[in-house]
Amino acid sequence: MASDYPWLFSPWRIRRTGIPNRVVFPPTCPTWVDGGGVLTDMATEYYRERARGGVGLIIIGASHVHADSLAAPLLTPQLYDDANIEPLARIAEAVHAEGTKLAIQLWHSGVRGLPFPKQDPGSPLDASWYTLSPSQVPLGEFPGGSTPKAMTEEEILELIDAYAAAARRAMAAGLDGVEFHLSHGYLPWQFLSPLYNKRTDRWGGSHEARLTFPVEAMNAIRGAIGRDAFMGYRINSTSFWPGDLEIDEVKKIVRDLERLVDLDYVSVSAGVHHSFIHTPMHFEGGWEKDYAGEVRRVSSKPVLLVGRITTPDVAEELLKDGHGDAICLARQLFTDPEWANKAREGREDDIRRCVAANLCWRNAATGQRVQCIYNPTIGREGEWGVTTLVRVPSPRKVLVIGGGPAGLECARVAAARGHRVTVYEREAETGGHVRIQSRLPDRGELASAWTWLDRQARKNGAEIVVRHPVDEGSLDDVLAREDPDHVVVATGSRVCVDGFQGWTAEALPGWETGRCVGWDAVLTGAAAPRGEVLVVDDISNAIAPLTAVKLRQTGIGKVRLVTRWPMVGMETIADVYHDWILPKLFETGVEIIVNHFVRSISGNSVEIYNVHYAEHTQTLKADTIVMVTGRQSENALADLVRARGLSVETIGDATAPRGTFEAVFEGHRAARAI
Repeated sequence: MASDYPWLFSPWRIRRTGIPNRVVFPPTCPTWVDGGGVLTDMATEYYRERARGGVGLIIIGASHVHADSLAAPLLTPQLYDDANIEPLARIAEAVHAEGTKLAIQLWHSGVRGLPFPKQDPGSPLDASWYTLSPSQVPLGEFPGGSTPKAMTEEEILELIDAYAAAARRAMAAGLDGVEFHLSHGYLPWQFLSPLYNKRTDRWGGSHEARLTFPVEAMNAIRGAIGRDAFMGYRINSTSFWPGDLEIDEVKKIVRDLERLVDLDYVSVSAGVHHSFIHTPMHFEGGWEKDYAGEVRRVSSKPVLLVGRITTPDVAEELLKDGHGDAICLARQLFTDPEWANKAREGREDDIRRCVAANLCWRNAATGQRVQCIYNPTIGREGEWGVTTLVRVPSPRKVLVIGGGPAGLECARVAAARGHRVTVYEREAETGGHVRIQSRLPDRGELASAWTWLDRQARKNGAEIVVRHPVDEGSLDDVLAREDPDHVVVATGSRVCVDGFQGWTAEALPGWETGRCVGWDAVLTGAAAPRGEVLVVDDISNAIAPLTAVKLRQTGIGKVRLVTRWPMVGMETIADVYHDWILPKLFETGVEIIVNHFVRSISGNSVEIYNVHYAEHTQTLKADTIVMVTGRQSENALADLVRARGLSVETIGDATAPRGTFEAVFEGHRAARAI
């Protein structure tokens, strides 16, 4: 069964630990903790699901070794507390029962921490209200980044002891090994980097002195775990940040670490800051391969490779070509914990591919638990895991009206449970807003989300009827034909072409006199903007700027984007797309006007005003006005069906306009309840 991917599914060893295959679930934000940083039952089921899905090695990520490391709002384990030994032991037992090996990453955030949770009045009065770093260099990644306290000799030595103590707790819990977090700009990297480390004592200055902290910390860890357990480390191959370490310097560090420390593997990542750590959907699978290959050429240890890898074909090729010894799947195993089993069994078409929407990181970075834009079972494995999707004893006939993400997920799951499901979709294709958004520049990967939902719904037995609108006139014919026991209205929402939004809760004055169209009509080709175009953005996500870029790419000579927010695409900062979207606006020559809103429209003339100083106005020419403003639910069918005495519910945008995550979740939940 593994013949198609002999490299990927070959066994290997780390030190004395045999690992059944080369699929690794690398360190990711393990948000399955309670408020005290103790791993919960959610964590056990979450890791059990990925072990059951065929992963060879799991490395629990981002586990604090000291209270000063707290990087709130991230919810991650606190391995400086014995309270986590028992929960870790339960996870180890669950993972080992599936034949998978387990390690944990030891972490200190340094200047990249956020001390404000310790400022809460309920926190201990002696809690430190600052971050720690080798030197007092401010964090430059985002506004308001902290300026740390430079660590004293005593604090450094205390932290080295804390690493050893955390490693002992991992061994007490029965784990197979540990990983030292030496990447992504966290504290050990801060000691390595001349950007952050300006010390002149034995902990800084020369290359050798900057190595001192990681070497002493890792040697202390080795002393704590003994000779049998394995210890690896994760390191950045390159920084992409001015003044920081790059590949040639990192290769020298790798050689020196292997000479000075008893190590067992090196996991290679790239990018200190999060726009590269959580790379966007337009990046090629395995894009970090050359960096990992460079490290592999100087390392005598197994090299773990990462880089937005989503398909087994790419994973196999990377191993075969010698870029690494094992493949790390992070976001991909959020999206589909069964990836390895599906690849091994020849079910590649069933793999739910990560589309790099980065909802996972947005949630973690804002203090929420990791979620996936179209895998609603993540974190809910105990209730909704793979083994829980069983067939019902008494199948029902289910009619789903609307083939967007909510309707398709409902159909997929309901059909898998044995119900007889028919989906009616008014357009020639399913997919709803996901299909439309996949036509934005560099957003094509979103198409794999709706096509997977469509394909899996059909494969599970759902019938999908396209080009068949259901409205008041056709409803009775459809109900007579289908004779449903239950109706699910998943008809989505409409873009308000009149500019209705939450600033005034009104349409834009004079909209009917201008040539106003919705952004969705631009992307589908239903509207053809001409002349000078004004994009009105009240949402501040990726849609308006990328629609403006697309208009320029298709030959529109003058495109302006006006938003009442202080910057374009504010909502894309948390999912780290801002750094990839803004350059496109400047490259294509879109004119950006922030802090302004539309006062009135009169034909091809639009008056805008400064929302902070209303006396400041401008008049713009706009032959076409593209609205990226409010949306309103399309759900009139629900009342019509209810009036006929049938069981009915609305899901997704038909209930309230939101996003893909909410739509898929509600589709899944509705199908589970039928």
